[in-house]
Amino acid sequence: MYADHTPLEAAGQALIAFLFLGTALINSTMKVKQHADRIAAQGIPAPYTVLWIGFAIQYAGGIMIALDVWTDTGAAILIVFTVLATAIFHRFWEVEDPLRRHLHQAFLFSNCAICGGLLLLI
Repeated sequence: MYADHTPLEAAGQALIAFLFLGTALINSTMKVKQHADRIAAQGIPAPYTVLWIGFAIQYAGGIMIALDVWTDTGAAILIVFTVLATAIFHRFWEVEDPLRRHLHQAFLFSNCAICGGLLLLI
């Protein structure tokens, strides 16, 4: 595990895994209804099913990256997850409040950077 990585590469990979595993843990234990309601508000059918599939993808990809097993597959599925989650949860153009709109724009840019980090793992 991480045998062919420099210490900085290993740290970066571990931090990316920590991001996805940490948010999956928080969201799947404390924010299920909140996220399901937001998915339903976008007109997406079966919001709880979609949400739990998303959590499963986060856990699976995060574990693959953390354990350095099928890292490229884990990174690829997390890129797809990040793009879809951003499209569902960060529609800044629909937000009227300027501060909230700015926050959603910042999340969009942050998620672009996260996808960049994931691409480096592939």
